[in-house]
Parts: sequence; structure tokens; C-alpha cells
Amino acid sequence: MAYVLVMGGLALSVSFTLGWALWRLVRGALGWLGGSPSRGAKVKPKARKPAARKPASKASASTSSATKSSSGKAATPRKAAAKQSTTPPREPWGLTRGLAANRSLLPLASLALMLYAFGRLVVFGLQHRPVEAPASFAQVVMVIGWAAAVLLGLALLSLLARWRCRG
Repeated sequence: MAYVLVMGGLALSVSFTLGWALWRLVRGALGWLGGSPSRGAKVKPKARKPAARKPASKASASTSSATKSSSGKAATPRKAAAKQSTTPPREPWGLTRGLAANRSLLPLASLALMLYAFGRLVVFGLQHRPVEAPASFAQVVMVIGWAAAVLLGLALLSLLARWRCRG
């Protein structure tokens, strides 16, 4: 009876996960085809404002007073700072924007991790029973574990991409 309850719970969890993933896929596909876009379907990077520059008269007056009062070493960091501020920041790649838009990876990864932990507990319990357990069940749990690890990695990349595209 316990085996039926455990396997039924695992089957229910897997079917719920697959149904949820299919639902998200269909919603995303309909949003891309021209229907109403789903939340976070497209992430457009915000245009960054260029740094405000000093007027020429103030800049020349401050550099001339700085060079008069100190040695030539003080002018070098200012030139480096001016050189860095002139290069505009690069726009994120399409893959980065796509990962930033995908907000469902973290919940899916946590669900897969819970499934893996529950499956490991079941494998441990089945190993200590006198009745033969299916040999392929441990392999299924191992595959769920690898899938959880990949999803956690993608969720971490998604969080980093969201930070990069924040504007």
C-alpha cells in the first residue's frame, strides 16, 4: 500500500510538472505568434544615458589648476577615467535577454530538486525492504537529479542575465 501511495504521489508530481511546462510552452508560443504577449515574453534593454560632461571652460580650468598644484602623476588617473567614460556600455546579447525573460526556471528547478530528494528517500526505503524493487527506479531518480542540477544552473544563469539586463 505504501508503495502505491509513494509511486502515485511521484506520478502525480511528474504529471503536474509536465502539464505546467506544456501550459507555459503553449502560452509562450501563442504570445510569439502574434496573440497577446505573455508576461515577460520580450525584454527590451533600457537605453542608458551617457554620463554628463563638464563644460569645456570648467574642465580646462580644473585641469590647469590641478597640473599647476601637483605633479604629472595626478593627470594620469583623470585621463584614464575620461577614456573609460567615453566608451558606451555594450547591449546584452539575445541569449542573455532570453534568459532574463524566462522567469519560470527557478520554480521549476526547485520542484525538480524536491522530486529528486523525495525520490532518493523512496530509493533508500525500497533498498531496505525484502521485496524486490524495480531496478530502473533508481535510474529514473538519478535522471531527475541531473535534470534538477541542470535546471538549477539555468536558474542561476537566468538570475545573472536578469541582473545584466536590469537597465
